[in-house]
Amino acid sequence: MKIDSSKDGYKVKQDDEELLPQGNPIIVLFVLLLCMSLLFFLTSSIAESAESPLPVKGAETGQKVVAKWKPPVAPKVTMPELVSDELAKEFADKWGIELISLRLTAAGYMIDFRFRVLDVEKSKPFFDHRIKPHLVVERSNAKLPIPMAAKVGGFRTTNRGQNIKPNKTYYMVFGNPDAHVKSGQKVTMVIGGFKAKHLKVQ
Repeated sequence: MKIDSSKDGYKVKQDDEELLPQGNPIIVLFVLLLCMSLLFFLTSSIAESAESPLPVKGAETGQKVVAKWKPPVAPKVTMPELVSDELAKEFADKWGIELISLRLTAAGYMIDFRFRVLDVEKSKPFFDHRIKPHLVVERSNAKLPIPMAAKVGGFRTTNRGQNIKPNKTYYMVFGNPDAHVKSGQKVTMVIGGFKAKHLKVQ
């Protein structure tokens, strides 16, 4: 048997049962649903704003224009010409090559020479393993040959396999002991009968 009491708004149950607050369960359920709806609306709005792309500045009103991301374009690096146009034409006509670059490498202890083959027959002296190319440092008259490794030989391309192709770039690597040649200094390149003076090392 239950005994009702209006004191402090509680229902008193017999046999010392717990005190329960009075209230309308429909109102409690409505408040709970309202809170859940508000939480769902906030989370969906945050997710939509994070996924939506940024509009392009200056787009016409009413039109949704999406700005597509593009990777930055790397600046084009151009190497300075090693020789004048007149000498370049002479080397191309006589030796069948185009000088591309002469620059320090390996922390300054080597000098990398790159050239492009224009005529395979005329350029054969550049690939003859019997010819020993070297650089002459103009300020000191020191000679810098191509290093020789025990197993791989000289640091250069040879034509032993008849693999030289036109319009292809090849290399030679000259030694630079004690970083003797610095960037900006001039050298003379000697490859058999070929000689190119006043080449600036980059």
